[in-house]
Amino acid sequence: LSVILEAYLEKNALTYIHLSSETLELLNQNFQRVEIRKKDYLIHAGDKELYLYFIESGILRYWILDRHLQEITFAFAFAGEFANSYYSFCKDTKSEFDIQALTDCVIWKVNRNIIFDMFKTSLEINILARVVMENIFTKKIQREIELLKYTIEERYRILIIRDKNMLKEIPLKYLASYLGSTPQSLSRIRKKIF
Repeated sequence: LSVILEAYLEKNALTYIHLSSETLELLNQNFQRVEIRKKDYLIHAGDKELYLYFIESGILRYWILDRHLQEITFAFAFAGEFANSYYSFCKDTKSEFDIQALTDCVIWKVNRNIIFDMFKTSLEINILARVVMENIFTKKIQREIELLKYTIEERYRILIIRDKNMLKEIPLKYLASYLGSTPQSLSRIRKKIF
């Protein structure tokens, strides 16, 4: 875990965060490596989130049923990112959404009680958690602005520049839902661009 966590810090320009060997060992001891098969769930809507996950490989899809019982994909998580139903995790409430594996995944997980205990005893883990949350919050704000400011085609062009992996690995129907489009409309946009 420590190697991929350090790669996460470097990828996100967080190299100013130094994790001591003791902290890395604490994380290694408490995170458990699990393999998740494509289409399996990390959490179902209505269940409480008991874990914090770090993705070593694979892609996760966050989705919810709208009032018409249609699946709406609202986020993805990729290798080298943290994932979970955060509100449920922090507030000990039921998750409002599902998290499902789009591909086979290797994930590291830690129980919420253990991570909360680590928060109490390790300043470095507290700093890491704060910076990770700042990073996630910044991405969320950026996505909300894009949803409000740009057309579907403009949002798709932004993804081409920013997230090429998303375009290669994610089925059209989920990508369309994420962009607020239909698969047919997104297919027309792709043909126009390419």
